[in-house]
Amino acid sequence: MYDNFGGSRSRRNSLVGDNLYSNAELGIRGRLSSRTSSYVGGSTERSSGKKSHHQSTATSEESIRPGIVGNSSCANNVIREDSLDSGDTGGSDESIPIKGNISAVKAGFLLIKAFIGTGILFLPRAFSRGGILFSCVTLALVAIVCFFAFLLLVKVRLVIRENFQDMGGVLYGKWMRVAVLLSVALSQIGFVCAYLIFVSQNLDAVVQTFTKCTFHKISQKYYILIPLVVLIPLVLIRRMSILSIPSMFANLFIIFGIVYLWYFSINNLVHHGAGPNINLFNKDDFALLIGTAVFSYEGIGLVIPITESMAEPEKFPRVLAITMTIVTVIFTSVGALCYAAFGRNVQTIVLLNLPIQGGMTVTVEILYSLAIILSVPLMLSPASRIFEHGIFGTRSGGQHLKVKMRKNLLRIVLICLCAVLSFAIGGPNLEKFVSFVGSVACMPLCFIFPALFHYRACAKTVGAKIIDALLCLLGVAAMVFTLYITIQNWFVVTVPGAEFDRCAAFAA
Repeated sequence: MYDNFGGSRSRRNSLVGDNLYSNAELGIRGRLSSRTSSYVGGSTERSSGKKSHHQSTATSEESIRPGIVGNSSCANNVIREDSLDSGDTGGSDESIPIKGNISAVKAGFLLIKAFIGTGILFLPRAFSRGGILFSCVTLALVAIVCFFAFLLLVKVRLVIRENFQDMGGVLYGKWMRVAVLLSVALSQIGFVCAYLIFVSQNLDAVVQTFTKCTFHKISQKYYILIPLVVLIPLVLIRRMSILSIPSMFANLFIIFGIVYLWYFSINNLVHHGAGPNINLFNKDDFALLIGTAVFSYEGIGLVIPITESMAEPEKFPRVLAITMTIVTVIFTSVGALCYAAFGRNVQTIVLLNLPIQGGMTVTVEILYSLAIILSVPLMLSPASRIFEHGIFGTRSGGQHLKVKMRKNLLRIVLICLCAVLSFAIGGPNLEKFVSFVGSVACMPLCFIFPALFHYRACAKTVGAKIIDALLCLLGVAAMVFTLYITIQNWFVVTVPGAEFDRCAAFAA
């Protein structure tokens, strides 16, 4: 099996040798060998057994590059089952460099691109749920905790030279590996469902703009089905470099949208003042802000790959600190400014607050929708590979046409199931669904797993163990509390708030 965060195990051993493993890793391997030897050994055996097949199929599916589009990046490098599909074991020793070559500046840009996506558009509505003061403080605290957790994971990687899920397998057994993969799959499917709802609302907004709100024959949720015409062929693409150019344009579309949000919200505040009912703290719904904040910051799957690709990895903590600061400033500014400008009328997707008659508004909505559609294949790929490996094992579609066709069918079924789930959730429940995904899938990946891994692999002092335990307990408590509040808000009938009628502009 391919080691996603450092190459194949066979390649790694041939380069560095077993005698160059850290003492900590050797100690952990010794203590856990009786429980995990079959797991690690089985993976190594599969890797060596497939090496002869590498030459003919090494390029059937490339790794996913980190992108600005969507928080799906959180898991893009958590699993790379492309090696199982293509028989790739990492290539020859000479073809893969030991040391990375990207600069600290480029690493910072990669991290920023990984964090900033469509999750930022949900923050203004989340600010209305938490209150402007509480939300600003919470975003800063979440960023600090994420920063600390990311560094813990990097330390664990220096001890356990495996990928994210296999760290859990070595340290705690197969059940932990399954737990990590399940969180990855749930988070990616959740992202795809949220973005399909996002696209449907934007498409409906564009139609209403061009028809001046006179076309109502298609309900908003049915627009979820339209992107499937494009998405079904795209999810079958396994060579992700084919999507590199569309992904670059998608990145530019998102940047353009964020800049326009800054401009419009500031302009609205200057000329019209603050929106109605601005609260500093909302005691009833503040938990929804916490789940959405974690949803927005999810990017842990890129921490280790970017660290190892750096020419000077010792600079990574400083790069991560600067990146998290920049991202937090962007998140906070968009959330606070848009909430201050629109008040209680702020929509789940803040683009819907922009003037319906503005040509720039339609441009932003169309470009953002295109960006999301182009990013869905990247977001769904990790989940697809997890299911493919669970169903087909190490059987390669490159050698068996029937296996390849079945894998393609699985991907089509998966994207269609996401569309059905999105259809059932609907636009009115989007903010609650985003908070749900952040609570159930993202919090374990961000807080709980790094703390558990560091506790067993690296924590030697009582103080370090206490910190890890506190971080884990914090993650569990936050997950349970936010999940409870989210479910309560989902099923408990409340008095609806004021509706924001965009079409009133055409009636004036």
